[in-house]
Amino acid sequence: MQLKRTKITSLFLGIYGVSLSLLPAFASDYSSWQKFLGLYLQDGLVNYPAVQANPALFNTIVSQLENVKKKEYDRWPQDEKKAFWINAYNIEAIKLVLDHYPLKRSLGLQALRYPANSIQQIPDVWNQEALIILGKKVSLNYIENEILRKEFPDPRVHFVIVCASLGCPVLRDELYVFDRLDSQLDDAATKFMQDRKKFNYDAHHNTFYLSPIFKWFKEDFEKAGGSIAFIKNYMPQNKNLPDNGKIQWLDYDWSLNEQ
Repeated sequence: MQLKRTKITSLFLGIYGVSLSLLPAFASDYSSWQKFLGLYLQDGLVNYPAVQANPALFNTIVSQLENVKKKEYDRWPQDEKKAFWINAYNIEAIKLVLDHYPLKRSLGLQALRYPANSIQQIPDVWNQEALIILGKKVSLNYIENEILRKEFPDPRVHFVIVCASLGCPVLRDELYVFDRLDSQLDDAATKFMQDRKKFNYDAHHNTFYLSPIFKWFKEDFEKAGGSIAFIKNYMPQNKNLPDNGKIQWLDYDWSLNEQ
């Protein structure tokens, strides 16, 4: 079994061009997450019924994530820690959905604001502690606001963490890894700006139509020069955008990212 695992890990490392000598220990287990994405993800949409019917692989992913030791984590370079928490957020969002799937409309007026198949139908979903990481129970709010935004401040993170909704960035079919993280973050931001449901510019009226993500996390984008300045960095060079203009907020689609 050890020989088989070594061969699989070596193949995985070869495919992604990662040097074993530079790779933190947990990265050898990322292959399960990559396999999951290959099996159950299509065009950013998750096949939740199939995962629920065959939960072994996802349970393995959760177990590997929760078995990472603090002393091991502390030895990792910053980008590996950052990639770890990005992957952890996306895994926890899927776990929360699976724990309550199929999603049903909750009671109360608040639930009527969202689609019946929305993650928002899960009571107190953002504060539910569905994972234990580094010995601590963590929620989506904790990972996003206490870890990623505080310890790894980078507005591009908002285009890689996926809260299981169509209004979120598209869930990529590849895991986030430390040696390619910067280019992955740039690519994710670029792809987000190319989605007309999440960003558009009306030159005739000098109006920017923006995802509410830019409003909810305004502080993060202000540190990068503001939302418009940030957006311009990820637009094609032939797309001449002004430095300022009117801003209209697009609707956020809270429908589940399911196939």
